[in-house]
Amino acid sequence: MGLFETTSAKPVAVHVLLPGFVVRGQLPVIGTLQTYLNDERRGTFSLNNVTVYGLEPGNPARSMQLEGLFVAKRSCHAILFDTILPQEETGLLPRTERLAIYTPHYCIQGDFHMGPDVLVGEFAFASRAQFIGATTVQVFPLFPPQAALPQSAPLAFVHRDVLQMHHMV
Repeated sequence: MGLFETTSAKPVAVHVLLPGFVVRGQLPVIGTLQTYLNDERRGTFSLNNVTVYGLEPGNPARSMQLEGLFVAKRSCHAILFDTILPQEETGLLPRTERLAIYTPHYCIQGDFHMGPDVLVGEFAFASRAQFIGATTVQVFPLFPPQAALPQSAPLAFVHRDVLQMHHMV
């Protein structure tokens, strides 16, 4: 068993975009995904069976294999899922808007899910959730990475605190 893994945890394959790194691993999800990710009592989440790739040129940590890794939520730009999960597992709201959002390191374009009365200009800041869900996502690095990044994902969650600006597509 990996870190924090329990018999009720469902391992889900993800890529996590961090400043200077992309992490490939298994996220052990317990319960509804949004509830698990947005639990404010926990400042970190764990990943199992991890490969960490250094992205910035000159980073000596080009690749590391680890059994487990703890990731600070506030450092996480996005969590990209390899497969789409059912709505009852993700908790995504039904309304979507096609947006491009910018973090300090990435442009993430996709169908962002939000409440029916939320203004597009305020969708991230009106949310009580730390992570904002999107589907049909494309990822564009805003720097020349030294390792390959996933270019798309059927499902992603972006941390609202790293969002710098956004616009409709």
